[in-house]
Amino acid sequence: MSVLETDIVDYVYLEDDTQTPVLVVSDPLTWKPPEDEVHLEALRDKLNSQIAFVETGQIRGVWPGFAGGLVRVEVVARFALNRAAEEFYNVAGRTMHAANMDLQFRLCDS
Repeated sequence: MSVLETDIVDYVYLEDDTQTPVLVVSDPLTWKPPEDEVHLEALRDKLNSQIAFVETGQIRGVWPGFAGGLVRVEVVARFALNRAAEEFYNVAGRTMHAANMDLQFRLCDS
């Protein structure tokens, strides 16, 4: 599963310390042109589907007791962000914050 498969959630876990549901997005794609445009579009679509997963209540299929609250989306990436990707994450983070979601980026050590 990866950022290219926008209709599924790659991985879900419940953070032990805070009991926050975390939706993980696997992002193995590069940020080098010309692939970066496809990458941005795929990431946008994937994040929109993560928002829909929560807002439509599908998250209750994983945690029936989920009664709302903060949900974190963690993008685990293989490649560091370029300038366009950083700008995208800033905008996406604000959008997700409005949906009571926290967007985090993590570079995977490979």
